[in-house]
Amino acid sequence: MATFRPPSSSSNYPSKFLYLQPCHSLFILLLLILTSATSLTVSSLVNPNSFKTPQIPYSDHCNHLVPESPVDPSPSAAFSHASLAFDVSFFSGGDSFNRIQPRNGDIKSARFRPKSIRKTLGDGKIYKVEARLTLQISRTSASSSNYAGDFGHQKIQVTQIDGRRIPVSSWDGHSFDFSGFWSESTGQVCMVGSTQVFSGEGSDLKSFDARLMLNYSNDSNIYGGLVKGVLEIVNNNQSNFETITILGAKNTPLNYEYELLEESKSDCGTNSEESLSLDRVLGGMCKVFFEGRSHMFGLMYKNDCVINRSCSPLGSDIEYTPGFMSLLSFLCDGEKMRLLLSLSNTSSFSRLFPFDPSTTLIAEGTWDVEKNRFCGVACRILNFSDSLSNAVVGDCSLRLSLRFPAVLSIKSMAPVVGQLWSAKTESDPSYFRRVEFSSLDDPLWRFPSLRYEYKESERVGKLCGASKIRSKSKGKHYPDAQTSDMRFVMTVKYGGVNVLRSARASPYFVGDRLYRDLLVRGQGISGIPMNVNSVTKSFTNITYRFRFLNPVSETPGDINAEGTYDRDTGELCMVGCQSVRLKSTVAIRNETVDCSLAIKIKFSPIDSQSDDRLTGTIESTREKTDPLYFRRMEVLSRSIYVHQAKESVWRMDLEVAMVLISNTLSCLFVGMQLYHMKKHQEALPFISIAMLILLTLGHMIPLLLNFEEVFKSSHKQQSLFFENDRWLEAKEIVVRIVTLIAFLLECRLLQLAWTARKSDEHHLRLWNAEKKVSYVCLPLYITGGLIAWLVNHNRTPRRIVYIGKPRARNLLYRPVNLKRSFQRPSLWKDLKSYGGLMLDGFLLPQILFNGFSNSDSKSLAASFYSGNSFVRLLPHAYDLYRSHSYGKILDWSFIYANHKMDYYSTTWDIIILCIGFLFAFLIFLQQRFGGRCFIPKRFRDNLGYEKVVELQQAGVLHSSNDS
Repeated sequence: MATFRPPSSSSNYPSKFLYLQPCHSLFILLLLILTSATSLTVSSLVNPNSFKTPQIPYSDHCNHLVPESPVDPSPSAAFSHASLAFDVSFFSGGDSFNRIQPRNGDIKSARFRPKSIRKTLGDGKIYKVEARLTLQISRTSASSSNYAGDFGHQKIQVTQIDGRRIPVSSWDGHSFDFSGFWSESTGQVCMVGSTQVFSGEGSDLKSFDARLMLNYSNDSNIYGGLVKGVLEIVNNNQSNFETITILGAKNTPLNYEYELLEESKSDCGTNSEESLSLDRVLGGMCKVFFEGRSHMFGLMYKNDCVINRSCSPLGSDIEYTPGFMSLLSFLCDGEKMRLLLSLSNTSSFSRLFPFDPSTTLIAEGTWDVEKNRFCGVACRILNFSDSLSNAVVGDCSLRLSLRFPAVLSIKSMAPVVGQLWSAKTESDPSYFRRVEFSSLDDPLWRFPSLRYEYKESERVGKLCGASKIRSKSKGKHYPDAQTSDMRFVMTVKYGGVNVLRSARASPYFVGDRLYRDLLVRGQGISGIPMNVNSVTKSFTNITYRFRFLNPVSETPGDINAEGTYDRDTGELCMVGCQSVRLKSTVAIRNETVDCSLAIKIKFSPIDSQSDDRLTGTIESTREKTDPLYFRRMEVLSRSIYVHQAKESVWRMDLEVAMVLISNTLSCLFVGMQLYHMKKHQEALPFISIAMLILLTLGHMIPLLLNFEEVFKSSHKQQSLFFENDRWLEAKEIVVRIVTLIAFLLECRLLQLAWTARKSDEHHLRLWNAEKKVSYVCLPLYITGGLIAWLVNHNRTPRRIVYIGKPRARNLLYRPVNLKRSFQRPSLWKDLKSYGGLMLDGFLLPQILFNGFSNSDSKSLAASFYSGNSFVRLLPHAYDLYRSHSYGKILDWSFIYANHKMDYYSTTWDIIILCIGFLFAFLIFLQQRFGGRCFIPKRFRDNLGYEKVVELQQAGVLHSSNDS
């Protein structure tokens, strides 16, 4: 009987196949890094603002207005670019350029930006100018209902918590590149240029040559701040395009002179209410207003202004009474300021200031130190109805005042208020009655000295009296009123039906001090001690702002509330005021606030394992027949507490490190297996191909499909915890690189085992054993997959938690926006978990292969099978530790031992750990005592006969007749 011998070292597979060339590895690594850095695109290297030189001659179109002159080559010939620039303007005509026709309410604006201004050698003050003119149309989806009713009770945002509400806007625009000359003595600019735009009917790109003529006033004061211009198409074949006229306001006139300061101080009105001085405002007046953006104000009229047109500052020429005002500061110099006021009937925010000459006022003024207010004079734009080129600044009979109130209340939460009135007599046709206004979007943090006055204490006492006699919850701790735990995101169920709304809630004041000031500084500003106005040691006065994110017409608008919070019981009890919008867009003073809301909220203990962080109700105390009555709203929040967020930060960092360590160890153990194979090449054919395929797929699938699931929290919620998102992205790239290296090494291991099996002259017996492995494993794996599918199909839908998009950038000033819904876990998730279970038992094919082939070859290095078993089992050991150390953890924050990638529970963790150690121990026994060492001896008696039969079938042994 012939004996079976393992292949000798002289087999025909190469002996140097175990080495990976260093240069090849380095090339692969560099290629991976280059492909991962997708942010550096070719398009980012192209300068979209590159200047295009006009093709048409200047002398044919402009030389008669401003003569062409050679440019002075000296370095000192450069001139300030800002001297001719304007960003705020209005244009008429040119509708043929727009692929989308403008609508009512759209903002038409022209922007002129010089690229270069240089002196010339000609006579007079003539300069060579290269510039770009951009015509833009901005449209927004917001309507006047964005800000409702009472503008002493408007939508003020706390900075870093909610941010500013900016509706989605779109714009259509075209840019012209111009080159020409400017005469400083006459103020005229003439330029020629060109542009390319798509035709209105199709995608054909058409070129247009144009001439731009601008006229700048030499007066550097409020009367000379307008820029007038004409844009003409000079192509002979484009005569159907109408001329565009432009009216704009210069950004920063050189050596600007304030002409109307004395008039503004002489008539600035009086007010008995206390106001903040400029030294108690962070950055002063210029920081509040001069930030390159417009500020929105709501206008409030007296009771008879709904039917009385004499209340409108725009006069009878405008059909509507404006309800909103945009303020844009152009120039601010300490206590002096030059600004624009735009009145409208919409509260839409846009990146373009609405500079319509019929609704825009030009103003200037100064801060009155004695009265602690800004006093200004506003002028209308006249004579523009026939042609914009005739527009002038005149009728400076309007007066303006702005101040910063020192004390806020539930009905007046605006940090900037003011008045607009006419200095003319009531008999004058352009006279209008005094109009009050208050800011809608200015943050409170610029006014750290603000105080709050509680005016609803009596009603709060009646509403919350029952709460004050409750006993303290023993052994439970609730959030402190001066911590970030008091802000949250909530879901509101309206009227007991499935009408859901999302809302953000954050304190504005704790006691009489700003909530944000308490968080940032820990104490009052400028050494002023904090006074939280505690009713008792546990009760604290507090004010809140509830901002609804998806308004519904039948439900109340945003709510301001004040009341008390009991730290001993976690109960928040408040009286709320909502804005009331009348049918018209005009807000009427003293009739715009409904303070009939009762709000009760119960926080959960800070160490609670419950998903619900708080529950509560918002109710109207009015009669059901009252028009302002609304049905009861149930409040629920899934926001997590700050200490939980901080623990999650630390734990997620730890888990990222463990992912890196695990993948690095996988690379190390595969490398040690390659080294083992180099020393024991005769053992190569005895490695199970099925096991290697399973391991290779285990690293390939996360690379191709599941990588975003492994780091789902980093892609969708990384800004929730990490201030530097790029650092986490760098960790992801490193993990991807290490995973790819492990995958490539396993591919190499698979290729070597496959080649060795093919090269073995006795490979048929080994392939037969491999087939038997597949006959056992495939039905087993398929049956397990079907069981996972059936379990998923029959599973009851459960409540899940997911995170909404956060707005803020700092953990301490961010409510964690959690939402919930009910749905059945996806089949894909269950199949991925089942795939993880298969990988945990990756040694099963090798155990079966050793048993079928009865091999005692040391095909696997001890470091390989024990080390990889350790890597696969470590997440389950960590999951046991995590479940007992951290308590209940939301499933969106798992990075290592991700429940969506494997079976994780106390039971499964213990089962998988036991099976993993058992499989590693069986491999050890098989490689020491033989593949069937753990099988009873009587099942191993016919082993020799089986070997002879298999070798005869392979043609290795000859029959006795032949011998």
